[in-house]
Amino acid sequence: MRLAGLLHLAATDKKRFDNLRRHEQLPFHGGPENESARKNWRFTIRDAFALRMTLDLIGGEGDGESKLGGVPPSYAHKVIFNALSHARLRYETLGDLVAHRVFLGGVIFQSRHEGDHGRRFSRWFAGPAEELGNWIAETGREDNANPVRVLLVDAGRAALYVIEAARELGINDNAEGEKV
Repeated sequence: MRLAGLLHLAATDKKRFDNLRRHEQLPFHGGPENESARKNWRFTIRDAFALRMTLDLIGGEGDGESKLGGVPPSYAHKVIFNALSHARLRYETLGDLVAHRVFLGGVIFQSRHEGDHGRRFSRWFAGPAEELGNWIAETGREDNANPVRVLLVDAGRAALYVIEAARELGINDNAEGEKV
């Protein structure tokens, strides 16, 4: 699909897309630098899904004091890229993400090992919210670390939005079967 389709499926605009592309903050290759070559660039439903989740993680909805914060774009696209790689080990299609109400993202842990000086590292999560607490506890035990931050997006919600938008535009009537 062309850029207009991607923007519709991801519920964003060209200005925001161009800003993320210019700063290399997209969770996929954003196409050639040359504007005329970029007009023929094709995007996938998978690209739209990754962009929608990146935007969800960035946040920024609302105005003034009610503006909702999120993760900086310089880090958000990395979280989504890595978490999607992890999610593909467990879930095959966008429809699977919807059916299992999957959240994905990363958890930052801090080591409790002597001599590590509080080294921090990330682990990637993909699964239903009900599994998160046990997963954090188990990962903390295995890595002898404490959780510091949790960075998650509702991948099932984002997948459903993209699936419905693809049907609405007539891009793909079976978008739930698209690979994660």
